[in-house]
Amino acid sequence: MIDPFSPDYFTARARFRSGVLACGGQIESILLNARGPAGEDLTIDIGWFGCPTPQRAFIHSSGLHGVEGFAGSAIQLQWLEHGLPSLAADSAIAIVHALNPFGMAWLRRVNENNVDLNRNFLDAEEQFAGAPRDYAALDSFLNPASLPSAPAALDFFPVRAAFRIFRYGMPALRQAIACGQYDYPRGLFFGGQRHEQGPRRFQVYLSSRFAAADRLVGIDVHTGLGPFGEDRLLVNGDAERDASVARMRVAYGPRVQSLDSSEGIAYRARGAQDGLYFRMFPGAQIFFAVQEFGTLHPVKVLAALRAENRRHHYGAANDDNDERLAHARAELLKVFCPPGRKWRERILRRGKEVIGQGLSLAFDQTG
Repeated sequence: MIDPFSPDYFTARARFRSGVLACGGQIESILLNARGPAGEDLTIDIGWFGCPTPQRAFIHSSGLHGVEGFAGSAIQLQWLEHGLPSLAADSAIAIVHALNPFGMAWLRRVNENNVDLNRNFLDAEEQFAGAPRDYAALDSFLNPASLPSAPAALDFFPVRAAFRIFRYGMPALRQAIACGQYDYPRGLFFGGQRHEQGPRRFQVYLSSRFAAADRLVGIDVHTGLGPFGEDRLLVNGDAERDASVARMRVAYGPRVQSLDSSEGIAYRARGAQDGLYFRMFPGAQIFFAVQEFGTLHPVKVLAALRAENRRHHYGAANDDNDERLAHARAELLKVFCPPGRKWRERILRRGKEVIGQGLSLAFDQTG
């Protein structure tokens, strides 16, 4: 088998499109206005298999957080190489490649407007405003408005981060930093000032395809949170009170973790993608989970995000800085898609397992 981990977005996209066609699927591409590093077109690509307007569907998506997309893309390419199952007349599979193609192409976690797209799916009535209570106090630490004036080793970021973990506690600090903010456009985890083009156009696509659905099972692949090489299935709700979460626990096993839990790796994000499905299809059974693969220690992940964001916003336009920015983005890629064989083998194995479990949940006619 050829290595399914691609070196760049454009290689991954070409391989994905070829794989879909080889499996007898249709390619549907959502063209965005943003451009790649050399002015290339950027697209959200969907491999469609089965009924055009299904009653039951399985949706597997990757790359909502740009640079995180290489793992999800690899899982999808592996799946296409092995082949898809036959489907009933009322069923469909949608494989969504690179929901944030700009971030994947440029090796950023955000899109062209510095927007974290998994904080951008707000309800139409909700305002793009506000920040967690403690974010304002943390902003100067998270988003220094300058280039580093000393080598990274002398920035003492791990020590300063450890102090804040001690002060706030890890669960509270994680929620304050990462749940989404709308007041600091150059900051981390910025949810935007309006619905971004990619999410808007993807929503239009969903509405045209799934209006008749009565069961939707979704898996959205992410990386960077949790123990190295291990995954969790993060879900909206509580197994004790929510029948759909209890059903997912049966389907996926003990790695299902509620976003409402104060334990483990989870936190609740404002404007997350899962809410879109529940709002758009209130009459359907929705089983949506984020498959989150751990990489490095959270302080190292945050340090890489901070360094790339700082270089992006405050770097001077010269060749030396371009090299340093490229280095910061290469380091970000290593953080979210570690190059080691052991990590990648785990991701492919668990990706395959969860796809099989999700297909059973989507198309099991007994429940």
